[in-house]
Amino acid sequence: MGPRATLAFPARVSLRIRAASRIYKQLRRRLVQQPLRRCPVLGPRLIRSWHLRRFQMVMGQPARLAPPAGFNDHIMVRILEDRDPLLKVVCDKIAVRDIIRERAGDAFLVPLLGIWSDPDAIAWEQLPERFVLKPSHASGYVAIVKEESDRDIPALTALARAWLKQDYFDQSLEWGYRDIPRRILAEPLLLGPDRQAPAEAQVFTFGGRSALIRVLTDTKETEDRRDNWFDASGARLPIHSLKITPGDFELPPEVAREIVPVAERAAAGFAHLRVDFYLSDQGPLIGELTPYHGAGLNPWNSPTIDGYLGEIWRDPDRVACREALHHAARAA
Repeated sequence: MGPRATLAFPARVSLRIRAASRIYKQLRRRLVQQPLRRCPVLGPRLIRSWHLRRFQMVMGQPARLAPPAGFNDHIMVRILEDRDPLLKVVCDKIAVRDIIRERAGDAFLVPLLGIWSDPDAIAWEQLPERFVLKPSHASGYVAIVKEESDRDIPALTALARAWLKQDYFDQSLEWGYRDIPRRILAEPLLLGPDRQAPAEAQVFTFGGRSALIRVLTDTKETEDRRDNWFDASGARLPIHSLKITPGDFELPPEVAREIVPVAERAAAGFAHLRVDFYLSDQGPLIGELTPYHGAGLNPWNSPTIDGYLGEIWRDPDRVACREALHHAARAA
């Protein structure tokens, strides 16, 4: 056996310092920041300060809250001030299914394979070859099982256990997630008509009226992800998020006609709600209802769109005038 490679002393010290720094930050978050942010007296002030500092850093300007001007400002006001109990329902991936069922019907619900409070109770042998695992109380967390090599039960169990240990509110600081029940759910792995990952259509509603549709294609958090925007009829808009490369997806008008009224029924009673569909080979299926789009940190290729969406948040009757939307989009 040859000599074992070793790191030089400065490199070993650097690695240890970085590891110690990570541990320190985790302990500080768990033992100091999280308890203080949950304190009835100090918590709201600390959370407000954190969100406003982050907004300034990401958006390059202070949030305009009194009154809110643009779309991002309205989202920030919702995060900081809105305590509508329905926000907790739509943030709970299990509870929201009742809203979708009552307002849109079972035909638009993603099938459910199981719900568990204990990862050790997951009936792995009863799950199909392809499925997804998610926590019901968080956003963006998912484990995708496409093939046998992905079916690492000890690793999936450990991941589910880690999800259940965390109240997602402590990460997002969005009230709708605070103290909602923590469970694990499994759903079938959906496919699009081309047998690939389905496109995701997000319908932006204001006062229960559909204003525009965003379609995301390809895999999340990869360079292949593409961003496409349309009005409620399916006509393309020349806007895009600065976070994702614009794409060339064409939204069939008949798909827009199908999902828009469903989104409006699902979003009834909310000043704003994003209704998220998977455009699957089984037809459009609602994955979730989203009240905090992008946490209020949404840079477009022009601030004109942010201002226009802020206007229709205040006055949903303006949604009917698509010419105003296209004018704002052309200004981008």
